[in-house]
Amino acid sequence: MPMHLIRGAAVLAVAVALCSAVGAATDLSDPAEPWKTARAGITEQVPPPFEPLTVAADRANPQVSCWGRSYTLGAPLPVQIESLGISLLAGPIRVVLRQGGESTVLEGRPVQLEAQRQDRVEFSGQMQVGEITVSTPCSIEYDGLVDVDLTLSAAQPAQVQQLSVQIPVSPEVALFCHYSTQWGSYGYERVDELGESGLSRPWTASWWIGDHYRGLTFVTDTSGGWTGDSEQAFRLTREPDCVLLCANIIGEPTVIEGERRYRIGLQATPGKPLPVGWHGRQVGHASSEPTQEYARELLEERGTNIALLWHDSARFFSYPEPQDAEVFRQVVKTYHDAGLRCVYYITLSGVGLNSEVFRRNREQWLMTRPDGGPLFGHQSDNPDVAAADTSSYSSVCPASDFADWLVWAVDRAMAEYDLDGVYIDNPGPYYCQNQAHGCATRGARTHPYFAVRDLHKRLYTVVQAHKPGTGLVWEHNSRTSNSLNLTFVDIYSDGEHFRVKSKGTPEQMTRTLLDISGTGRQWGAQPAMLCSALNTREQYTWWMLARLLPFGNVMFSHPGWMDFSVYQPVLRARLDFGLNRVPVSWFTPEAVPEWFAYQPEELAVGGYVAQDGRALVTVSNLTDDFQALRVPVAGIERELGGPVEIRDALTGAVCQPLGRNLVVSIPADSFRMLLIQRR
Repeated sequence: MPMHLIRGAAVLAVAVALCSAVGAATDLSDPAEPWKTARAGITEQVPPPFEPLTVAADRANPQVSCWGRSYTLGAPLPVQIESLGISLLAGPIRVVLRQGGESTVLEGRPVQLEAQRQDRVEFSGQMQVGEITVSTPCSIEYDGLVDVDLTLSAAQPAQVQQLSVQIPVSPEVALFCHYSTQWGSYGYERVDELGESGLSRPWTASWWIGDHYRGLTFVTDTSGGWTGDSEQAFRLTREPDCVLLCANIIGEPTVIEGERRYRIGLQATPGKPLPVGWHGRQVGHASSEPTQEYARELLEERGTNIALLWHDSARFFSYPEPQDAEVFRQVVKTYHDAGLRCVYYITLSGVGLNSEVFRRNREQWLMTRPDGGPLFGHQSDNPDVAAADTSSYSSVCPASDFADWLVWAVDRAMAEYDLDGVYIDNPGPYYCQNQAHGCATRGARTHPYFAVRDLHKRLYTVVQAHKPGTGLVWEHNSRTSNSLNLTFVDIYSDGEHFRVKSKGTPEQMTRTLLDISGTGRQWGAQPAMLCSALNTREQYTWWMLARLLPFGNVMFSHPGWMDFSVYQPVLRARLDFGLNRVPVSWFTPEAVPEWFAYQPEELAVGGYVAQDGRALVTVSNLTDDFQALRVPVAGIERELGGPVEIRDALTGAVCQPLGRNLVVSIPADSFRMLLIQRR
């Protein structure tokens, strides 16, 4: 780790965890409620691998840079955004305002730089259009999120016919789009397959447009105040010089009285680099009562090196305090002694309803329906059991000060039990209409994207403070690849919504889904597909691995959900190759190198190349027919620097070339892993 990152981690650890001394277990329901003043996870320090913001103000439009990205500022919105050296925009982001039949395009005006820190820069712009003042107080933080309050104000009531935010994305970048609203519709689309009329959607919270390596996210958290054709709230069209995303906020005559505020977010992706050895992180469910032999078997036989400790050992659901502190410490020690890291189960959207801290703060914490009741929850039907039921829970909202309690609780748990991080279930953001903590803007549902992002940021800060460089945030993110969350996540697990029992089908696991969510490149986090995706049908193990492995994706390990006689050799081969310890270059099906000039083209190929001249290549047959791979050996030998030996990585059997060609048979919906090394 570079020295400036080591120093940053040390400062962060002192800033966040000074008071986290190991001792007797903290009572997370302490009636003194120390979490209200603890400010856990709140710091101006920038945790590695993120980098402090830099500002170049000596130019017509100031430029703010963070890791891998830069934002050229302008009012009302940025005029250019770059990711990994590539411009994302074909032109400035513009705001179109129509009043009295006349449209005014606002773009590229000067901004006023205000607060400047290493973790946050604030800036603003203000424009006058007739009777309407358009102001945009904005901030950008080290994860690259530009948080904008687009505000219309009028001294006297004034009518507006249109308010539209228009983002012209570079056509070279706009290969894919992904849109989603939690508990709403979602899509993973290829832009080049959109019809002439493009794509129209009702209000949708999160949009991402990008390619295989980078992209741009646009987020809003409520439809409150949006007017006009509800089916045309968003439009994505292919224009001659760009792919245009239009957020049509006002689309019919609307009277502005006082202030009307619309909060939007912009974020270029990926948000952070992936660490060396991340392909060798293999996650799995673990017993809450392990023996030393079980822990060693988990690592050595199953290949799992990151263990998920489920909530069955907690006092209450999603409550980071075990029922028996000493027993739990020994559980963590047993896994650590065997060489595994341990993460503990939490959710950002629920907590045990029998805990005293929830009972005291229930009305302020609740995530509610319009009628004021909990959005979701569970309690035993048996009243004699309900009072002591540790699995009962109620929905709670991350926009409430529940977030303060949860981060404080995780901070205490990591200090007291030597945990390596957290597994986040149900991160949301689900909708909430509880006005007690500010949801339900103008009576509409709030999907608190910004509050959930802030909670992720604080959790990530706490985890890295306790375990610099090795701490982990692992998230179950099914249905949505939301960069505001995933930027502060190390590992994510998608796919549960494809369960057959939930009316999912194998056909939903499309190539486009894997291009967007399957590699982790666009987010800076590691994918690990939920193997329950196809309803615990073990016959799909070959089918799933054939689709995931070429993208560098391995499943969340759980023997009850798969044919482990197929899966375990795959994990073993990856660790034996050194994916958990040596730097590798890797390629996925969209960019197979010329030296592996395979046929037929229906196959999907992905692989790793180590610095010592070894390669681990997966070749998948995703068709319904038997296929035979053919690859000229000469290209492989030129790349690896001499004559090579090729073996089946799972069986060790030699794959003998036929003349100067390697020929390997692959059944339908199956795969072969090849270990290639110099003789």
